[in-house]
Parts: sequence; structure tokens; C-alpha cells
Amino acid sequence: MKFYLSFLLMLFLLACSTEKNRVVNRTYHGLTAHYNGYFNANELIDQSITTYRNTLKEDYYKLLPLKPVPNEEEVSALYPALDTAIAKCTKVIAKHSMPTASVPSKKKSEHNPWIDENWLTIGIANYYRRDYDGAVKNFKYVKKFFENDPSTYLAGIWIARSYIQTKKISEAAIQIKELDKHIAELEELKKNKKGFFGKLFSKEKKKKKRKKRRGKKKKDEEEEKAKFTRKSRYLLELTRCELQLAQKDDEKAIEALEKALEFCKKSKEKARIHFILGQLNARNNNSEKAVYHYGKVLRYSAPFEMSFNARINRALMGGGEKLKKELEKMLRDNKNTEFKDQIYYALANIAFKEGDEVKGKELLTRSILVSLSNRRQKAMAYEKLGDLSFRDRAYIPAQKYYDSCAAVLPDDYPNGEIIQNKALKLKDLVAAVETAAYEDSVQRIAKMSASERESYVKKVLEKIKREEAERKAREEARLKDLQARQAALAEQKSSTKFFWNNAKVKGEGLETFRKQWGQRENEDDWRRSDKVVLAKFEEQEGDSLSVENKTEDTPEIDSLTPESLLSKLPISDSAYQASRERMLNALFDAGVIYKDLLKEDQLAVQRFEKVVAKDPNGNYGLMSLYQLYLLYNSKDPTKSYPYKEKILKQFPDSDYAKYLTDPEFFVKQKELEKLNQDDYQKLLERYNRGLYSFVATSCETVINEDLQNHFRAKYMLLHAMCLGKMNEDKKLMLPGLERLVKDYPKSDEAKRAQELIALINKGVSKYEDGSRVKKGIYEYEGDAAHWVIIFLEPRENPVLAKSKIADFNRAYFSRDDLTVSSKVFGKDQSIILIDPFDADKAVEYIKVLKRTKQYVSSLHENKMYGITRKNLKKLFETSNLEEYDLFYLDNY
Repeated sequence: MKFYLSFLLMLFLLACSTEKNRVVNRTYHGLTAHYNGYFNANELIDQSITTYRNTLKEDYYKLLPLKPVPNEEEVSALYPALDTAIAKCTKVIAKHSMPTASVPSKKKSEHNPWIDENWLTIGIANYYRRDYDGAVKNFKYVKKFFENDPSTYLAGIWIARSYIQTKKISEAAIQIKELDKHIAELEELKKNKKGFFGKLFSKEKKKKKRKKRRGKKKKDEEEEKAKFTRKSRYLLELTRCELQLAQKDDEKAIEALEKALEFCKKSKEKARIHFILGQLNARNNNSEKAVYHYGKVLRYSAPFEMSFNARINRALMGGGEKLKKELEKMLRDNKNTEFKDQIYYALANIAFKEGDEVKGKELLTRSILVSLSNRRQKAMAYEKLGDLSFRDRAYIPAQKYYDSCAAVLPDDYPNGEIIQNKALKLKDLVAAVETAAYEDSVQRIAKMSASERESYVKKVLEKIKREEAERKAREEARLKDLQARQAALAEQKSSTKFFWNNAKVKGEGLETFRKQWGQRENEDDWRRSDKVVLAKFEEQEGDSLSVENKTEDTPEIDSLTPESLLSKLPISDSAYQASRERMLNALFDAGVIYKDLLKEDQLAVQRFEKVVAKDPNGNYGLMSLYQLYLLYNSKDPTKSYPYKEKILKQFPDSDYAKYLTDPEFFVKQKELEKLNQDDYQKLLERYNRGLYSFVATSCETVINEDLQNHFRAKYMLLHAMCLGKMNEDKKLMLPGLERLVKDYPKSDEAKRAQELIALINKGVSKYEDGSRVKKGIYEYEGDAAHWVIIFLEPRENPVLAKSKIADFNRAYFSRDDLTVSSKVFGKDQSIILIDPFDADKAVEYIKVLKRTKQYVSSLHENKMYGITRKNLKKLFETSNLEEYDLFYLDNY
């Protein structure tokens, strides 16, 4: 017994040597390298990648990846398994290479048959680890050192895959061509081997005989050539497909995938390939093949979501009665609760193909209503409804659909920017049309007698409340249905009693949430509504600035009374005239949008004709006549003559009449405006350099002699400012400022003049030369953080004002992370605060806001200033706005 043990021990010690090329050594080190390294490492890699792919949420709206790989964020979870696999193989290579691999570059042969697989495994682990340079380095070593082993082909394939991941498309193509060359050579050898005469007279046979006669024991060329395994061919075709997709060649990608099916063994992988083939054929408008491949998916063991989407996509490609019944059956299946929106969308598509547009629209609406969390599907339904309305020239509902679509768009939606642009372009049209309709209706009611008005308003109020009750009932029914479907989904997903899976508790919580917050998307910052930015004015520790927010609730429908509705009617002459002005402006704007943006000339003509009928001798009537002239003159000049005659006869002194008699009029006017602007800019620069006397004299010349100068109001204000700079008595500015207000009452310069008049009449400090000088309690801090403060009128709602400012910020300062809040200044003065800014940015923001009417309505006319935290604190303590107004004028 001792003899046998001694013999085995000696055999083991002899086998441990890596320098001897004996059977026992190769067997021992080969088994160790196979199981301790290659096998265990691949188990770790396969388990981690399988777990990743099984938990991956696939996006079936996009082309599925052939073999999903983790991205930079996901790969960190795979590091432990991948690093362990690399460590195992590295250790095996270091201890079991024959001969030793201490210096791999100097090795000339390898007797351990499993070392190349360990090198390959290290490269694959590095590939999944996203270390593509390290992976390629390992694969190249395998390809170079083990060129007569099947692993050399796998190394070439993985090199190509690594190059595709790093966008080195041309290098990947070279690798694929090289592999194709090897396959062709093997095919040629296989052909030569076939047949008795081919084998008898082949060069290989003769060569083998000559070698045998010389006593050589080397293998012939055919035997030395490594075989291309079925697994390698399958991976090669998948890699070829990825390369063609990277080159945007769908046709060749389809060919590669169809070839890959010949070498694929696993049912699950066949299902995935067929699904991708369906997607590619659908993308290339080959409906018949797409339907065929989607049908094939259902025959294999595909995941539930893949099978479901295969059915949906097959229906979208052109379903028949059989597919329709299948989809309707799917609607009744509780396990499809989460996907009802997709089923309704597919049924809508079938209805459209059958020509039943009414039913199609109804099914799209159902798709939207039953959607639980699939924002992409909801966006698709809204977009489809918007496109249908736009096609039918129903622009008002089209805008609302596009606007709803834009509100739920996921970031990666294919044409999201186009939809948002459509919604924005139509937004002004909807506002104009609805404003015109509203003002027209309230004017008609205002013209009624008092008793008729009261009776009419009561009927309207009853209708409003009835419709609101119906809307609430529909919302309640929808909420109950939503709760029921979510409960069914929760029961389907889990049978445990865990709190979060308790359908009853979740349903009650959802109902409470909806009562408080309404319908909200499952997204970041869900507390923020689509239109209002709710932000806090954060106070620092030790800051004595403490102001309570003031909010006003929007009136409820139930609180409406006939008196409150009657109070909004334009009954007085001034209110009626203002309403009429808004209606004419809205009608004209709608006409311009139809004409210039939508190219709907007929709809534009209707709006302009309506304006002319309502305002035949006014400015809107003149502008509409000119637009009608342009519309007809471009198509049929004879039809434009009546409009031209009306302009020349009724408005002979207008710019439009001058243009019709002199086509170069506007060009000349524009050139003159440019010259006037340049002159004003030069004068303004001299004012900034302190040449007040010269500037004042030049301003007087323009004011008195060039009455048609478009910058005359600016000259008048500049002249007054020069007088203020040159004289301690600021009252010398009053005559010029009062003249400005009289001559240009609606201009921005007149508003500024009125503010200065009010300040001067209250009394201002004596003139001090220089700029950026400390005035009273306020101090200029150019480097400090600034807020922009906007003072609201008593009639203005701060919540609505915040909403307008938020819309303005999104449109004009979307790159700045601006915060909007409302406060109370003094006893009852509401203000809006926007931050953060630096001094220059605050001034720029105010300039843009003052010259912009879009989004902010009349807010651009309000008082607004840039202000630092320290000065804001002092302003709240003193409530002396006049003093800060003067400080701001001197320093900003």
C-alpha cells in the first residue's frame, strides 16, 4: 500500500512540472486549467450576464439589441463577478501554462490545450466590463499565438464586436472580411475532399504520400487548419448584423440574421432573432415578411412581453378579422391589464385600415384613458389624434392633442421636437381664436337688456354646473376603473401580503392623492403643475428677512354666481371698447397665422373679411385690407384691385397707401430708420461719456425739427436725462417729460417719464457726479448674487403671475435654473422674486421681459428691479420703494 501511495505521490509531483511535455503533465494541467479557470470563470460571466438580461426592461418601441450589454451605469453591478472571472483565469495561466508564461511574448509553443480558452475568457470579461482596449489586447494575443486553434476565430469575432462598440467600423469590417476568407478556405478544402477521384488525385493526397515516404509525422494542411464551429458561425453572423446596422444597411443586416438562424440552436434566441427581423422588415416597409417573423416569435419560448409585442406589431402591420378577434380576446385577459393601451392602439390601427375613422378615434381615446404608466404609448395616441385633426384642418383640437402629447413625451421619443414645435406654432392660433370667440360672445350678452342678461347668465351658469358635474362623474368612474386595474395588476404581480402589494391600501392612497393633487404623471418634480413653478424663497440662517407667502385660490365652479359672471361683462363704454379691441386683435392674429404659418388662404380671408366688416375705418380694418390685397395679388391681381382702391380712398395718408403708390416706400423707410437708429446710438454713447450739453443740444434739434423720426420719444427722454445730469434742480426735467407723455402716451418712454415725474414731484436728492455711488441706505454690490423683483398690481393674482413668469423663463431662459416665488411687500403689495442672477444678467433679464408680451401679458409693464439680498432686506425693512427706484436708476 505504501508503495502505491509513494508511486501516486511521485506521479503527482512529476505532473506538477510545467516544463515537461508528458501525457501526465498535460492531463493534470489541462484539467486544472479547464475546470478551475475556464469553466468556473465562464459560469460567473454567464450567470451575471443572464441575470442582467433577465432583469433588463426592454424597449420594444426601438430595435432590440441582438445581445444586450450593460451600459456605463449598469456595468458596476457586474464588476465583482467579472473581476473574479478575470482573476481565476489569470491565476490559471500563471500557474498552468506549459511551459511557464512568465514572459508571454517569448513563448513559442503551448502544450496545455485549455490555456487559449482562459485568455479568451479574460478578453470576454473585459468586453462586458467595457474595457475594450484590454479586451482587444487579449483577443489579439489569442489570435496570434493560437492561430491553428478554433479559438483564433472566436478571438477575431470578439475583436470585431469590440470595435463596433467603440465605433471603429472600418476596423471591424476588416476583421469580418478576414474571417470570411477563412470560411471560404475551409469550404474549398471540404470540396476537394469530396469524391473518390477528387480524393485520389488531390494535391493534398500526393503531398501526404511524399511526406510519408520521407518518414515525416507531421499532419497535412487540411488537418492543421482549425475548424470553424457552429457556435462560432452563429456569433459571426450576429456580429455581421451588428456591423451592418452600424453602417445603416438594413438589407444586409436582414441577410445576416437569416443566416444566423441556420446556426442557432436555442429556442429563446431564435424568438429574439425573429422579433428583430420583424422590426427590420417593418422599418423597411416589408409588411408581409414582418408579419411572418412576428408570427414565428409566437412559436418559440419567447418572454411574455416579447410575445405580446409581437402580436401587437403584427396587428399594426395590417390585421384582419382573425387578428382583431385575437386582440379583443387579449383585452379580456387580466394578465394584459398593464398593456390595454397598446391593444386599443392596435385595434384603432385596424379600424383605420378598414376605413372606420370614427371607431379608430374612439379606440385611440380609450387607449389614452386606460394608460397606466406607458408615456410613450400615450404620446403615440395623442400624436395620431393630433395628426388626424391637423389633416382635417381642425387646428384647434389638433393643438390641444399636440400639447397633451408634448406634456407626456418621454425624452427619447423619435419626433418629440417636431411635436413640441407643432404645439407651440398652433398655440397662438388657439389663443387668438378662443379670445375672439369669447369677446364676441360677451359683447353680444352686454348688448342685451338687463333682464335678458340676467336670464341668459342664469342659463349659462346652470349649463356650466351641469357639465362640471358630468365631468366629475366621468373622472370618478375613470378613477374607479384605474384603481380596479391597478389592483388586478398588483395581484397578478405578487401574491404576498407586503404593504406595497396591498391593492386596497394602494387604491385608498391613490384616491386620496388624486383628491389633493389631481391627475399627475409619474415623473420627477410631480408636485409641479405643467404651468406653474412653485418655488421657495430660501432664507439663510441669521437672516431677519421673513415674509409670509400670499396665495389666492382660484374660484371653484360651485362658488360662481350670476352676479360674479355679470361683473365680468363689458357693460360700460370703456370696457366694451377694450373688449372690442381684444377681439379685433385676436381675429387679425388668427388671419395672419392661417396665412403665413399654415398656408390656409381661405381661412385667412374669412378672418380678415370679418375684421374689415367690424372695423371698416379703423387701424385693424386697414391692416386686414392690406393682407387681403397681398393674398389676392399673389394669385389673381384683378381680385386685389378693390382692396387697393379702398386703402387709397379711405386711408390715403397711411404707410400702406404710400407703399401701393411707391413700392420702394418700405425699403426707403427701413433705410431711414437704420440711419436714425445709428444717429441715436452715437448720441447715446456721448451721453455715457458725460457730454451732456452737446447731447441735449442735438436732442433739441431732432425733437423740434424731425417730427417723423421713429426715435423721437427716445430723444425726448434722453434730453430730459441730460437736464437732470447738468442741473441740481431736477424740476427742470418736468416740461420735457410732460411733453413726452403727451406726445407718446402709450410708449415705454412715456411710462418711464411718468415714473420720473412722480419721483421729482415727491422730491429727490441733489445731483452728485459720478456713477456707482452709494445712495442713502442702499449699496451697489456688482459681484453679489441678484434677484429680479416684480411688483404686481392689486388686481393681479400672484399665482397666475408666477405661472406666466415660469412660462416666460422656459421660453427665453431655459438654460438658467431660475427659481420663482411670491411674497408680500408692505401691507398688501404682492411681489414676484426670480433668482439667481449676477448684476448684468439681472439687467438683461429685465430688458428682455420688458420688451416681451408673449407669455407674460401685461406683466412687462410692471415695475421691476434687480436687487441683492442685502438691499432686498433693507427694502422690506423700510418699505421705501421710491428711494430704491432712484438708487436703481443711478446704478443700473
